[in-house]
Amino acid sequence: MRTVRVSRDKARFGYGEGGTIIEIADPLPPRYWDHPANAWSPLLSSRIPGLEGVAIKYEGSHLSGSFKDRIMAATLGELLAREPHCPGVVVPSSGNAAVSAAALCARAGLPMVAIVPAATPQERILPVLARGALVVRFGEGPSQSYALADQLAESLGFFRLYSTFASPWAEWSCRSLGREIAAQAGNVSRLVAPVSAGPVLIGTANGLREAGRDIPPLVAVQAAGCAPIAAAFASGAQEVSPWDGAVETAAAAIADRLAGYPQDGTRVLEAVRGSGGSVEAVTDAELAQARAALFAHDGIDAEFSACAGIAWLRRPETPKVEGTVCVVTASGFKHTFAGDVPSSPAAPSPLRHRLESFFARLSEPAVLLD
Repeated sequence: MRTVRVSRDKARFGYGEGGTIIEIADPLPPRYWDHPANAWSPLLSSRIPGLEGVAIKYEGSHLSGSFKDRIMAATLGELLAREPHCPGVVVPSSGNAAVSAAALCARAGLPMVAIVPAATPQERILPVLARGALVVRFGEGPSQSYALADQLAESLGFFRLYSTFASPWAEWSCRSLGREIAAQAGNVSRLVAPVSAGPVLIGTANGLREAGRDIPPLVAVQAAGCAPIAAAFASGAQEVSPWDGAVETAAAAIADRLAGYPQDGTRVLEAVRGSGGSVEAVTDAELAQARAALFAHDGIDAEFSACAGIAWLRRPETPKVEGTVCVVTASGFKHTFAGDVPSSPAAPSPLRHRLESFFARLSEPAVLLD
């Protein structure tokens, strides 16, 4: 996959000739990553049994609850510096990018239209509507949302806020993750992240390099029910083909067929192989177990899709590597508000017995919940 690097001032939306991916050669300016008080997100040592030594870069602490704030903040910042009278933006999204863009557009007073797949749950849409954006349901998945967004942006004269490699600012802005990790962590011996199109993993790796670190083995993790990059890696293919089977996963944020832009997947495939890493696929059952483990042991409410790296790391056969950093890309608040939460382990029986004895003496009933 050919990648062309251009100066920041020459970066433009879209792919180059023949689908070439355009990346920005200039380093990410400190204003997008150098925060004197604290980083955009914490780096936490996991307490999940078997994951000792794994550092979690938890991206749920952003204004809108996901790493997409990095992409939208940098992209909108660059856009408004060039076009201060921008009439509005169009955002194709399965949820997180739309929430992030809506938060920033509300602060900037910009009109916004989000295009989401038809089956997007209401809990992913309400935070967008609450911030004043318009939402359109369309198509089966992200690929169709992007296609309609292209047409709508052209018709309205609106700017495209995308989080695929079609936007050179997507990968560029994710370098802030690598910059922060370089400042927060000691040795980074392996970098693991959930992947849809892939700018989060590539950007983080490039950010580490900008900070003077070597790029470690990269592990991209997808949902088994829609895993075009993992399929190409497993088969030894040199290029990624769009996923042509049924999409059978609840991990909507990383379930992208890559129809129309498979070169994004090929960019990830080449980077992973070049680093000595791998592309993995995890089941929905493993994702659910990983989300429950993050709640129970690390106190982290993570989005279902964001748990992909943790799900892979929890496999008994996954090599344990000291210095592993795993990016958990988003908060699970949308699931939690909808009541979709794993049950927590019951309290130890001696404590339950003491509580029940205490409550039995009260004049008003107290119900101990499980």
